[in-house]
Amino acid sequence: MSTYLMGQQATMIRLFMKQFVVVFTAGILQLQIPAYAQGADETDDVLDVVLVTGGREGVRKLAGAATYIDEAEIQELDDTDLTDLLARSPGIYIRHEDGYGLRPNIGIRGAAAERSQKITVMEDGILITPAPYSAPAAYYLPNVNRMRAVEVVKGPSAIRFGPHSVGGAINLVSIPVPTKRTGAIEASFGTDNYQKYRGLLGDRIGNAGYTIDLLRYGADGFKELDGGGNTGFTRNDVNVSLDWRPESNRSLEHHLQFKIGYADEISDETYLGLTDGDFAITPDRRYVSSKLDRFASEHSQAHLIYSLGLPSGIQVVTKGYVNRFNRDWNKFDGLIGGPSVKLVLARPDIFPTEIGLLQGEVDSLDAGGQLIDVTNNSRQYGSEGLDISAQYDLVLGSFKHRLNAGLRYHHDYVDRDHHQRGYEMIGGDLVFDGDSNRQKKVFNNASTDAFAFFLNDEITFERWTLNAGVRVESIDRKLEDFLEDTLTSNDETVVLPGISAHWQWRDKVGIFAGIHKGFSPAAPAAGSVVNSEESTNFEYGLRYENTNTHIELIGFFSDYSNLIGRCRVSDFGCVPGEEFSAGDVQIAGAEFSLNYIHDFASGWSLPVALVYTYTESAFQTGFQSGFPQWGTVNTGDELPYTPENIARFQAGLENDSFSLTATVKFVSEMREVAGRGDLEVGMFTPSYTILDLGGKWALNESWNLLAVIENVGDQREIVSRRPIGARPTPPRLYRVGFRYDF
Repeated sequence: MSTYLMGQQATMIRLFMKQFVVVFTAGILQLQIPAYAQGADETDDVLDVVLVTGGREGVRKLAGAATYIDEAEIQELDDTDLTDLLARSPGIYIRHEDGYGLRPNIGIRGAAAERSQKITVMEDGILITPAPYSAPAAYYLPNVNRMRAVEVVKGPSAIRFGPHSVGGAINLVSIPVPTKRTGAIEASFGTDNYQKYRGLLGDRIGNAGYTIDLLRYGADGFKELDGGGNTGFTRNDVNVSLDWRPESNRSLEHHLQFKIGYADEISDETYLGLTDGDFAITPDRRYVSSKLDRFASEHSQAHLIYSLGLPSGIQVVTKGYVNRFNRDWNKFDGLIGGPSVKLVLARPDIFPTEIGLLQGEVDSLDAGGQLIDVTNNSRQYGSEGLDISAQYDLVLGSFKHRLNAGLRYHHDYVDRDHHQRGYEMIGGDLVFDGDSNRQKKVFNNASTDAFAFFLNDEITFERWTLNAGVRVESIDRKLEDFLEDTLTSNDETVVLPGISAHWQWRDKVGIFAGIHKGFSPAAPAAGSVVNSEESTNFEYGLRYENTNTHIELIGFFSDYSNLIGRCRVSDFGCVPGEEFSAGDVQIAGAEFSLNYIHDFASGWSLPVALVYTYTESAFQTGFQSGFPQWGTVNTGDELPYTPENIARFQAGLENDSFSLTATVKFVSEMREVAGRGDLEVGMFTPSYTILDLGGKWALNESWNLLAVIENVGDQREIVSRRPIGARPTPPRLYRVGFRYDF
């Protein structure tokens, strides 16, 4: 779409919005979800309040776009990588990095995918990223393999779940407490010594119940470090849920759930990639200059959810939460006394000495004394909050109203302490130069206090459903820089209205549309220089459904008044945490999804699923930016890392005891910096197509076997040159496993 056409569409949307005196937010639906584990009874004790869509049936009635991924889909290929599952939803953009999804880069409807910082991520409806206001880069996300479901909410429906509502929200739904004693044991083994073990046990005793969920997985890694060494990872996850629901009486209904969790990770992961030339020869190579790189983290959480049903029909839900996340990432961070490593990798012909230094083939002494910069990025995050919401149903004449209101107080912070060490390259090995007193690169504390309020009315009349409401965010930020001995603070209050409507045109066909004001808060590091990100978002769609077929076609358009770019440690030429404004930017696209099941008389069935996303983007002004992903921007330039086409096709053959699945994933080429016209060599990632195969065999009601082949064709393509240098798709990988339910 040309800049002119995007401008015309923006004009139409603005004219449409002027017809409204007040524009309200899309509402929430609160319906039931399926219960517990494989083969669990449908009456399992599940808290409705942990859902944000209402489950699979709920999303099909929403006045907006949403996707519900259930437990069967999570277990279909025994996924541990959240990004693989999210490919089932249109409008999702993934920038792959380590090949295992350890620190996903997820964007929704064009919102920047960088460390998932422009989306709201929750666990059971509770903010779960380390510091969503103060440091939104998500270096921790819950392990999806222990989840019951994954929900994706886009458009006006996402306002309810701020702070980041430009693109949308993701909710990870954990395993609930069952109604009877239930358990499972899982084990999987695969290429590169991949191992995954999981134990699950739950029971109910009288009015109380519990669930214990243990998960451990890891691999030696598929990268090959020059000179030998570890390139793998290990993750552990322990979660305990307690549930209490006393006998209801005529006056009150109580339901209490308390969950505690602990997770840790050790991974020999690096930001350093390869030159394009080395990638073409050995895509899994890792330079010896990254041999000291190691990521270590610990996460702990405590969540309390209390639901109270009053005689008047009002339901009040209170959520209290505390999350802590500590991480140390000791990693290659450049050259001391040398040029930018990104430039070195991009132009090895100009910097042969530096390339030799990275590869261990040139000593520091012969490279003008250049040292390998190994910086330990130590950070401590924390968040806590209290969320109170209420729901009330009433009927006024022919109109049914579902009123929802909520108030949340949230506090989060990050302590950054980045220590630099210099290492000499001597004979292909790293030797500490002995200087332990180098000045710290970053030493600061950022914190935020935020109050959020929402009010929503879902109105049903005949074949119409109207959602109207508003969200208000009041944010106080503070940044204390101990190196500069400065303290900066600012505050803002924003009002985020939205409205959406659904019309059941025919029994099998529904039409919906919505408008909302999107928002993504600036971090404390921005001080008073950069305003928060704001946009006007519009979506419209058609939904068709019969017994075996579900089809959705949705158009979306986002008109940014202020797009923000945020500098990370991997960006050169800017200060980590620094923010940049791009002003007016427009993103438009279309989403298509199809689910179809053909049943054969023999008892076999053929399920087919297709997901497709088309996206166009354009800066509306030209400017020179210090943000390296933008650089010199001309009017009409496209956003980086926003592929025009993304598709996923899956077909299977299954009966009651056996299933075989084939999945094809396609991503078109992506720019790595802003631009338009022909793609420049080294400034884009090529398109790629990946085929995965999976099979499951249920021996009986208790035993299930699994086999998976990922990347059957062993396609090796560059998926990103960020953080630093070319990074590959994983090679062909094999996994086999079993699950025993009892």
